[in-house]
Amino acid sequence: MPRLWLINQFANTPDLPGHTRQYEVAAGLVGLGWGVGVFASDFNLTQRRYRRLRFPSLFACERPAGIRWTWLWVSPYRQNNWKRQLNMLSFCLHLVLRLLPAALLGQMRGRAPNVILASSPQLPAAFTCLWIARLSGLPFVLEVRDLWPQVLIDQGGKTPDSLMVRLLGWMERQLYSNAHTVVVLAQGAERYVRERGARRTTWLPNGPDLELFAPQPLPPDQPTFTVLYAGAHGDANALENVVSAARLLEQRNSPVRFQFIGDGPEKQALIQLAVGLKTVVFNDPLPKAEIPACMAQADAILLSLRDVPLFRYGVSPNKLYDAYAIGRPVITTVAGSINAEVETHRLGVTEEPGDPQALADAILRLAQTPRAEREAMAERATQLAHSTYSRQRINAEYNRLLHEVIA
Repeated sequence: MPRLWLINQFANTPDLPGHTRQYEVAAGLVGLGWGVGVFASDFNLTQRRYRRLRFPSLFACERPAGIRWTWLWVSPYRQNNWKRQLNMLSFCLHLVLRLLPAALLGQMRGRAPNVILASSPQLPAAFTCLWIARLSGLPFVLEVRDLWPQVLIDQGGKTPDSLMVRLLGWMERQLYSNAHTVVVLAQGAERYVRERGARRTTWLPNGPDLELFAPQPLPPDQPTFTVLYAGAHGDANALENVVSAARLLEQRNSPVRFQFIGDGPEKQALIQLAVGLKTVVFNDPLPKAEIPACMAQADAILLSLRDVPLFRYGVSPNKLYDAYAIGRPVITTVAGSINAEVETHRLGVTEEPGDPQALADAILRLAQTPRAEREAMAERATQLAHSTYSRQRINAEYNRLLHEVIA
């Protein structure tokens, strides 16, 4: 049985809020005959609290779907200040103390993994895994979720000459040039990583589990048209633009209603911005397993991002592909490849980011679209999910890739 270590600080099991890509990949590989160990932080990124560990426990193991899943203790944080850096470094330290001895002893006893796969965006953790792999003589594969440090420049206001960006940039180049393969989630990121040293790349995007996100008929026609946003409430998501569009629609006595599910640093400010609006509801984050039922009750799914250069080519939004799979028209304000895909395949409506009036007009236009055409949008979206983005297809490609790495 081939063995894989899969490391991502922010990985989650389906009973927790947040992305579950690592769980779905690991479970798929277990079903294809792999022994998989996942190492993740127990401090949930979405909720900013521990979910499994209680002091003084530093780790906990469980076996969801046949995966050997290890939750590691890290230092807590609430805001994106120095405590967040300490949180990341504590995860790296834990990796060194647990994985390096296990890899070295495993080599002597024939129990080491055949390959180590580290998933960003946490570059220090991926860099730590690279050196664990090199010291123990194991092949290393890098999965790039977000393009650090470019996102810190484009969105975070950092300058290319800052010490943090220069250090992360050095780590990034080391990772790209020393990985056997660099897996990118956004197809537009392949050129970026190749220009920075990646020798071999492959595109394995985010995508839905087709067993979980099975196609659902559109809700029965109602007096109201429900738009659902489910995801992070952060600066990058530009949800104030959506709340402003909701206010404009309410002033026009439109039938559109908005439901926000999730959490993040901007949520309280958004709730304050929406005070007085009867058409906007905010709900707590939900485990991934409960999201399909919420999507099934919505008429359309919204994806919103700020106008950041990186987002034009370097994002692979899972919530969008989940919407495709379940069969819902989409509303996107992501300039570049995302909007282009929705327009090319006629899957919903798009607008440029940062224009609430245009967004309000687009949403109303979709709400007034005849049901037959919205059903056709849903059907085209489902077909695209099956042909391009399905988790089952991605897992089969991962299986092929990792066997090639071992060979």
